[in-house]
Amino acid sequence: MSATAFLRGLTASAVLVPMLAAAAPAWAVQLSPHRATYALSLDGSTPAKRVNGARGEIVYELRGNACAGYSVQLRQSTDLETEGGRLNSSITTATWEDGDGNAFRFRVVNTVNDESPEEADGVAERRDGQLVVKATKPEEGTIRLAKGVLLPTQHVVKVLDAAGQGESLVEAPVYDGSPDAKKVFDTLTVIGKGSNDPKGLEDAAIKSDLAGRMRYPVTISYYERGTDTQTPDYTISFDLFDNGVSRALKLDYGDFALRGTLTSYEALPQENCAK
Repeated sequence: MSATAFLRGLTASAVLVPMLAAAAPAWAVQLSPHRATYALSLDGSTPAKRVNGARGEIVYELRGNACAGYSVQLRQSTDLETEGGRLNSSITTATWEDGDGNAFRFRVVNTVNDESPEEADGVAERRDGQLVVKATKPEEGTIRLAKGVLLPTQHVVKVLDAAGQGESLVEAPVYDGSPDAKKVFDTLTVIGKGSNDPKGLEDAAIKSDLAGRMRYPVTISYYERGTDTQTPDYTISFDLFDNGVSRALKLDYGDFALRGTLTSYEALPQENCAK
């Protein structure tokens, strides 16, 4: 993927990372409301093509619970130094997801080099297991997705549920509204052995309630549905804590990869929920 295509294609899915609607987890997965900041840099362990340097920041905020639903605010700024010059992308994402995965609202704004922003905006409702999306941007229309497509928080819960049961693979189609309110990505998640050893954690994690929590090394490959390619559009690797917080991000786009280092973490107030 070229650097320009990368910047235009950056989505919330490329940061997180995020069970079928009718399925309940075998053990109680509790996502913690939080705000986390990640410093982005070029990953030196992956050979980069046409990209000489990178820097940026991700600010991710999750609020809510399974009773009230989950709201996510994400802001990401990325600067790439390429052979053709400097490229900048600014992304803001705002979503709300029903705790049962039956309703979803999304708004995504992506600006490259201060050009006119590209936007996706709409709502989705699950009817008889099928997601029906009503988009207002980039164009008005109704999209009916196949049954079994997961929403972002559902996907996170499904992965954590599998990790807690000692499973190592999760396959699931995922929809988050980006980048054009139409695309569904088929995902393959590989889950490694969990650990609660604080060795190697950033100061932001050690000085918080993350220290001592179980975390799992996770790699998610994203494939655009409807294409024949065996190569993923992108791959995300990270440590996933049992409360849904991520650290040690690696965003691999084939031609280059970015690292995301946790620089700050704040646990946010959590309301009681009987679910």
